[in-house]
Amino acid sequence: MPFRTLSPEDVMAGGTRIMRAGLEGGKIVVAYGKPTLEKSANLAVQAANWSAENPILAACAVVGTTGATILAAPSLATAPVLSSLGFTMNGIQAGSAAATAHSWIGNIVAGSAMAIGQSAGAGGNGLVIVNGAAQLGGAVMTLGSAGIAWIKAQL
Repeated sequence: MPFRTLSPEDVMAGGTRIMRAGLEGGKIVVAYGKPTLEKSANLAVQAANWSAENPILAACAVVGTTGATILAAPSLATAPVLSSLGFTMNGIQAGSAAATAHSWIGNIVAGSAMAIGQSAGAGGNGLVIVNGAAQLGGAVMTLGSAGIAWIKAQL
């Protein structure tokens, strides 16, 4: 397919069409955006009021949702934790907590927590163990908060 040479008029016409489309989009935002924003703000106020009136149930909702998220996608929790401890794709990061622990331990024994952390940080088999532990924690959070909410509802 040969390339077409554009004239300045073609470029101007295309720019004009884009600008008109942007103006039309702006009209849509003005027409529908304000009511949507107001409804969102009202919903946020209602949620805040309910949370203030029901702090235990609100905490259970937050903990349960967090647990369900970790259960479904454990790497959302484990990747930042591993990285912040110093377990990276390139090995243990100098000056990190993992480096300090490694200097205390010395040689790393296969199967130890340090070895699993190194493997998980590098994306190896240790990640299965770390993610599995996170998922177990997520399940406990979800079920525990549901149990507390149920007990609260019975009182």
